Amino acid sequence: MDGSGNLHFIRERSIMRKLLLLVSLLIFGVASVAVGKVSTKVCLADGNTPFEPVDINMPIIKYPDIMVGTELTIFVWSDINEPWGFDGGSLVIEEQYWDYGILSAREPKVGEDWAGSHFPAAGNEAVVWKCEEPGIDGFYLYSGSTGIEAGDWFVIDYNSISVGDCDVVFYDYNINWDVPVRYLSFSHVPTRDFNNDTKVDFRDYVILASYWQEANCNDPNWCEEIDLDINGSIDVNDLMLFYKYWLARTDGN
Repeated sequence: MDGSGNLHFIRERSIMRKLLLLVSLLIFGVASVAVGKVSTKVCLADGNTPFEPVDINMPIIKYPDIMVGTELTIFVWSDINEPWGFDGGSLVIEEQYWDYGILSAREPKVGEDWAGSHFPAAGNEAVVWKCEEPGIDGFYLYSGSTGIEAGDWFVIDYNSISVGDCDVVFYDYNINWDVPVRYLSFSHVPTRDFNNDTKVDFRDYVILASYWQEANCNDPNWCEEIDLDINGSIDVNDLMLFYKYWLARTDGN
């Protein structure tokens, strides 16, 4: 089933559940509808260390700058013990940001369901489906109807792949199908992990030092991307930019 087929199925299922709710209202006169919050949180790649925002100006949540290659985890959590309304939600990236960041679901994949990306608290029938609608890429998130608990429901991994800005968009389709609940806004800066071993340390400093006072750094590689401020030379400005991420890791460990 492709992305459009998944969306069609979700909407059909939503309509059926709403019809069942109306029938229960007619028969019993009352119905229990959960009132609570479904939201997001961002952690480092270890999945435990919070990655706290630097600015919350809803619906835009701005996070600290991260180096290219840094991995993060995005959790969707709930404070209710009931299904996520009728329509679920999604985490997606719009087309203008595809060159800068990517979202990945977790194995195992069972049929079209990325089963590794939903937790037991999301319910017995929870699913995570790939979303490939025109202009967006990401995942639909849908809770089960039984066995639901408050806590972390879903997890999607994020990877910064090039210098620039990227917004991850969070939808709650029970609130609005067209207007996002929030934007998780990330800015990517050049990596200081010059040897690609996931950490910024003395080995990377040695590589920077080997280019010290080089004055012929040019586009497109800027002295193998050591020229962090891309001004054509390796100098104290690059050293200061380098030390800003001293001992930082791209893998969160």
